This record gives sequence, structure tokens and C-alpha cells, in this order.
Amino acid sequence: MKKIKILSLLLLICMSASLLCVGASARSSNYLDLYGVFLTPQSNGKIVITVDVDGIRSMTQIGASTIYLYESKNGTDFTRVKTYNYEDYPAMMGSGRHFYEDVVTYYGVIGRYYYAIGYCYAGDETGYDEKSYTTSIVRAKA
Repeated sequence: MKKIKILSLLLLICMSASLLCVGASARSSNYLDLYGVFLTPQSNGKIVITVDVDGIRSMTQIGASTIYLYESKNGTDFTRVKTYNYEDYPAMMGSGRHFYEDVVTYYGVIGRYYYAIGYCYAGDETGYDEKSYTTSIVRAKA
């Protein structure tokens, strides 16, 4: 009886693991494969915003449509301090299958905290998709 319980538990673990593998290999969409927005603090309060987007195939437009930047004195209560749109910042959008670019630089206040929400975009003549990505919180350096 004990062997049957152990064998049943082992079978359950194997089945659960196979389900996790199927979910991990799913695509983000019919247009977006992988995507992300990242903040890198540099000296004198400078914050570099980087966009990294992979399309499923070559896209006529790929990158970030909008990025909202938030600031906080205490790391808890955040206020939007800047909005970037690709119409005003052409470096936020490109074409091809892959887009990786340090798209904008924000000069923040040393010691304050920042995070961003970016809308990653990929589109071609068949349609488009756009998904949001929230960065981790970073602190502006001296």
C-alpha cells in the first residue's frame, strides 16, 4: 500500500511539472514574443529607460508606444512625473523583428525612487498588439 502511495505521488509530480512546461512555452501574443522596459540609474540622478521587444516576425512598427515615469521621495507614494509618447520621441519605435534601445534619459533627483510603466508594441499589416510592462523600483544615484 505504501508503494502505491509513493508511486501515485511521483506520478502527480510528473504530471504537474509537464503542465508547467506547457505554460512556460506559450507566446505572449500573435505579434509580441518577449518584451520589457528597464530603468538604469546612473550618476547625478540620471535614469536611462531601455525598451526591449521581440516580435514573432518582422514588424513594421516595434518598440514602446508610451512610457509613464513615476517618482517618490519615500519609495512608497509615487506620482507621475513624465509621459513619453513615440510621436514625440521617435527613438521609442523601430521596425524589424527585434527592438532594443536606450530610448530616453530622465534627469531625476538624487535619492528619490523611480519606476515606469511602458506599453510595448508590435504591429504589421495584419494587426498589432500592445502589452504593459512595469519596471522594478530604482533609486537615483549621486
